[in-house]
Order: sequence, then C-alpha cells, then structure tokens
Amino acid sequence: MKLLFRRIVRTLHSEQYALYDQGQLDEEQLPLSLGKVDLHYTSDAIFGTVLLWAPCFAEYSSEELRGFVQEVMDEFSSPMGVPDEFLVEAALIGEQDMYVYSNMLGRPKDDEE
Repeated sequence: MKLLFRRIVRTLHSEQYALYDQGQLDEEQLPLSLGKVDLHYTSDAIFGTVLLWAPCFAEYSSEELRGFVQEVMDEFSSPMGVPDEFLVEAALIGEQDMYVYSNMLGRPKDDEE
C-alpha cells in the first residue's frame, strides 16, 4: 500500500486528512479513498480519530489493523517533530454508516456575493 494524505483542514493544534492508497485506483482512475484522519496535537501526545472505509479493510485481522494505524500515525509523528505517543480511536465505517451534515453546502462564498 502506498499511502497518500491530503490535508482537508488545519488549525493551530489539529489537522484533518483524507487518506488514499496510490497503489490502487477507483472506478474514476483516482487513488482509492481509504478513510480520513482527525488529529489533535498536545505537548505530550497526539489524540484523534481514524475512520476507515470498511470495504477496504474487510480482510484485515485486528493485528493487521493495529499495524496499519501504527503506520499512519508514524507518518504524523516522527517526521513532523511531534510526540510519537498517540491515542486514536479507529472505526470501520460502511457507506451506509457515513453521513455528512453541513450548513456550508450551497451557500455563496464571500467573493461570489
């Protein structure tokens, strides 16, 4: 698996990333979406949530999932100079379990008014 992270949002102490596998393509010939990662940085550790799309990980054992999460978190700690200790909740989410709620969709941006 060749992981690709695309930052969605960043604040002073948190980030959100979309997670892709560049080694697999979806039906639109784009890198396969694997899930998303929400992280919060403190001086002691990284805390967050890892949402993984269930169909992509259906064959993974508990230990393989643990190894995958460790691989993802290694990308966000050592190279970035933040603590390598982390506590993240990981969940496998099916398409039927995913909902997006927003009051931003369909609103004109400031420069469009």
